[in-house]
Amino acid sequence: MKYGIELRHLHYFVCVAEELHFSRAADRLGMAQAPLSQQIRLLEERLGTKLFRRTTRRVELTPAGEIFLRHSQEMLGGLDRAVTHTRSISGEKSGTISVSGVHLALSHVLPPIIRDFRKSYPAVTVDVQVLGTAQQLQLLQANKIQIAFIRSTNPAGFFKTERVLQEGFVAVVPIDHPLAKKESLLIKDFAGEPIITYAPTVGASYYHAIMDALRRGGIHPVIVQEVSHTLAISTLVAAGVGIAIAPSWLAYNPSPYLVYKPLPEIPQEVELLVAWHAEEQSRVVLDFLDLARGSRQ
Repeated sequence: MKYGIELRHLHYFVCVAEELHFSRAADRLGMAQAPLSQQIRLLEERLGTKLFRRTTRRVELTPAGEIFLRHSQEMLGGLDRAVTHTRSISGEKSGTISVSGVHLALSHVLPPIIRDFRKSYPAVTVDVQVLGTAQQLQLLQANKIQIAFIRSTNPAGFFKTERVLQEGFVAVVPIDHPLAKKESLLIKDFAGEPIITYAPTVGASYYHAIMDALRRGGIHPVIVQEVSHTLAISTLVAAGVGIAIAPSWLAYNPSPYLVYKPLPEIPQEVELLVAWHAEEQSRVVLDFLDLARGSRQ
C-alpha cells in the first residue's frame, strides 16, 4: 500500500482509538501491548504526525487522529462492503449490506423485511441507518450503501426505484385543544389556527402536499414555525405552539399530550420508494430488494 501503510495498521489504529487504552486494545486484538504500541508509532512515523496523546493516566486522539479515524473507518467499511458484494456474486452468504431509510422506513417498513431476509441469510449483517433522501442518494452514488428507502425525487441515471407504499396525513392537535373533540377534521378547521409545518427546502413532498391541500380549501395558513423533521412537529404541537398536518405514520407514535385526527380531504399521495444502484449485481442485495417489493402497501 502507498506510504507503507497496511490494512492491519488501520485495524490496530481503529481498535486503540475506540478503546483509548493500549492494554485493552491489545487484549481485543489478541496480541501483546508492546508490539501494538510499536505498530502505532510506525503508523505515526509514516503519516508524519501524532495520532494519540499519551500520558500516564490517559490516551486521547489528537485532531489529526480524529480525522484519520473517520477515514480509517470509512476505508475498512468499504472493504467490508466490497467483500460482501464479491462473496454474494460467487454464491457465499456472509458479510454486510448497508441499508438506509427515512424514519418511516426504519420504524414501519424495514423490520419485517430484515426478519425475512435473515431467514435466508443468517450470516449477513444488515447495517441500518436513518438518513434523509438527499444524503441517501449521495451515499448510494458513492457505493457506500446498497439500498435506500427514500421519498420521491428527481430521477437520475445511477439508480433505480420502485414504490413501496403511499401514505396520507393526519391532523396533530394538543389533547386539550377544542378540535381534539372532533372525530375527524376538515381543511376548513385550520382557518385562523397557528400552524406548524415543514420548511419548503426539506421534507419537500410533505410540504407541497400540505400547502396544496390548504390552498384548495381556501385557507391562508398562519404559519408560526417551520421545521425539518416530523418528530419536531409533534414536540412543538405538544408544547402548545400550534397545530399541524403530518404524515399518517406519526399516529403510531402515541403521546400523552397529543391526539391525531384523520384528514380524509388530503389524498394518500406521498410515496416511499426503495432505491438501488442501477448496475447492482449482488445476489444478496437483489434478494433483499425482492423482499422489499413484496412488502408493498
